Amino acid sequence: MAAVETKVPEYFTGKLQPEDDADDDWGTKTIVLKPDELSYALGKKGMTRKKLAKSSGCIVEYVGYTVFMSGTREERARAEEYLGWLFEQLKGPVYVTGWEDRDDCTCVDVPRDCVGYVTGARRATLGKIEEEWGTLMFFMSTNMRARDRDRDDRGRQEFDGSEKLAIFGPRRGRRGAELKVMSAVETKRPGYFTRDIQMHTSEQEGFASDTYPMDESELSYALGKDGTTRRKLARASGCIMEYVGQVAFICGTIEQRTRARTYLKWLLKQRHGSVYVDDLRDRDDVTIVQVPRDAIGFVTGNRGSSLRHVEEESGTFCFVEGGRGESEQLLIFGHIRADRELAERLVNQLVDEKMRDDERRYDDRRRDYGRGRSFSRDRDYRRRSYSRDRDYRRRSYSRDRDYRRRSYSRGRDDSRDRGRGGRSYSRGRDYDRRRQ
Repeated sequence: MAAVETKVPEYFTGKLQPEDDADDDWGTKTIVLKPDELSYALGKKGMTRKKLAKSSGCIVEYVGYTVFMSGTREERARAEEYLGWLFEQLKGPVYVTGWEDRDDCTCVDVPRDCVGYVTGARRATLGKIEEEWGTLMFFMSTNMRARDRDRDDRGRQEFDGSEKLAIFGPRRGRRGAELKVMSAVETKRPGYFTRDIQMHTSEQEGFASDTYPMDESELSYALGKDGTTRRKLARASGCIMEYVGQVAFICGTIEQRTRARTYLKWLLKQRHGSVYVDDLRDRDDVTIVQVPRDAIGFVTGNRGSSLRHVEEESGTFCFVEGGRGESEQLLIFGHIRADRELAERLVNQLVDEKMRDDERRYDDRRRDYGRGRSFSRDRDYRRRSYSRDRDYRRRSYSRDRDYRRRSYSRGRDDSRDRGRGGRSYSRGRDYDRRRQ
């Protein structure tokens, strides 16, 4: 409908009457917007519409200038209320009265000097958190909290040093967004939230939070480059995991929190050596892949780069346990079976690639070895041929030299004979002259 309405305005909304299925648990409510309101309600690339839908749990779509909100009665009411707050912010600060009694709201006190850092340039940081966790967030002006301060002579209320950031949405999304904000504040004001926090494990079956303090070296290792290690632990365990200062907050059901704590402990143990898992056969969140020892280095990659790529692609937590035979055990952990199967396929592809490369190099070496033997035979043949040629040239040179010597000797003897013949002729001529 939205696509058709873009090409043919008012095709669906021209004769549309305001709709509100107030008596039905599931229904649709429509609201007609003004032209200048639509762009604000839509947001850049539809981000505002999307966050309204995710935070309220309602289907929100714009057909022309008409907003269609479909869902349960509660979802429609939330979506309409959230949309109204967005338009109120155009006129000034918004304060939600009775937010403490709402089941869709969490508030975080943000220090005055951290408000800009949490908000970001042109609201970029808050927008990113809203997109990640499916929430609606805005600062409720402290000037509107009458019970927290007194008015001055001009009727204004003095600022008390902090702003309340309101977070609306489902419980899990609100907790994730809250921890993101706490982490940002802790960066600017160390110890603001974590000064008195110690290790805590909740026994509550449902949604709850655990805390796990770490030292600086553990935090750096557990965080990873750009937070990749933290995200993979959270995704593999199905748990919310956020680091506020040097404290890991682990939130979820008891099964999710137990997995996340175990994965985190295994990760930190890897700094000092191999990790062995005793209860492998009893776990339902692991897939075991036998990797040949010759291929384990290729599978892990340079400084673990290949294995990290597998983890990022599949949303799993992987490490080599070590083995005592011709292969080593690669353990793939994750609460979703399909993710573990994807990781297993990626690992097997790496092993196959390594085996093919080894076979190719072996064949190349065999060919090179064969060519080397032929070259050796050719070289020996050339050496023998060269030796024979050299001997032949030596003998030929020797014969030629002897021949030249003999020829020279004969020529010299002939010269001597010619010399003696000349002297005899001279003496005979002189004798004939004397007789005359």
